[in-house]
Amino acid sequence: MSVSGSMTRVVRRLRGGGLSWLVSAVADRVAPARPAMRPAVAEATARGLGLEIGGPSRVFSARGLLPVYPHAARMDNVNFATQTAWEQGLQDGGPFRFDPHRTPGTQWLREAVALTGLPDAGFDFIASSHCLEHVANPLRALREWHRLTRPGGHLILVLPDPERTFDHRRTVTTLAHLQEDFARDTREDDLTHAEEAIARHDLDRDPGVGSSDEFRARVRANAQNRCLHHHVFTLELMSAALRDAGWTVLAAEKARPLHLLALARKESA
Repeated sequence: MSVSGSMTRVVRRLRGGGLSWLVSAVADRVAPARPAMRPAVAEATARGLGLEIGGPSRVFSARGLLPVYPHAARMDNVNFATQTAWEQGLQDGGPFRFDPHRTPGTQWLREAVALTGLPDAGFDFIASSHCLEHVANPLRALREWHRLTRPGGHLILVLPDPERTFDHRRTVTTLAHLQEDFARDTREDDLTHAEEAIARHDLDRDPGVGSSDEFRARVRANAQNRCLHHHVFTLELMSAALRDAGWTVLAAEKARPLHLLALARKESA
């Protein structure tokens, strides 16, 4: 990117986030966030077989917010297609390279809500970062992830904080709405939230998306690209959704610059 392009991005972000964004960005460089749940996450993932939904994610790397990869014995992965907005050239049954110094795990191509062929209670933990908001039926996904986790195993869930992202103008989703999506078996081609997302998306906080027309086109093609945030979560909704899907919430907190974090446990089959 050119110097002028970089400056344009900074100006747009300042306009979208104001002085508070600049102060936060500097603070994150000087004193990176260390979530209170970090030691518990390290213990929950130590020497375990993990499955990541989406990813690979910087937040789970050795220098990330919640360094899951260094502690796990192995990590497998699920993505929805061979080509995504974030990854290319994925193969079902191919390698998942979560750490350049570790033996790759296995890459699976599945929907997050229908992990067919993956065994019941087959994983010690599930990890997912900035993925569930892209799923049209979150409770179905959380129940499916619960199925794959052994009793006593854990879920590490990271979602965007709407107050700090381009979703800050949008309406927060209710648990009742998520329950309705589950009851009517909402599919991943659903565009119920498309117009609200288009109308309230803050382009100044998302400078890479282009113009409003480009964003509208991307939302309309969501069945192919999965970039739409179907739902807007708070810590309270995040915790309520986990409990509704059968998880016990052990910890939930915010972390700079724009994350909602939760650690949950599966108590029984």
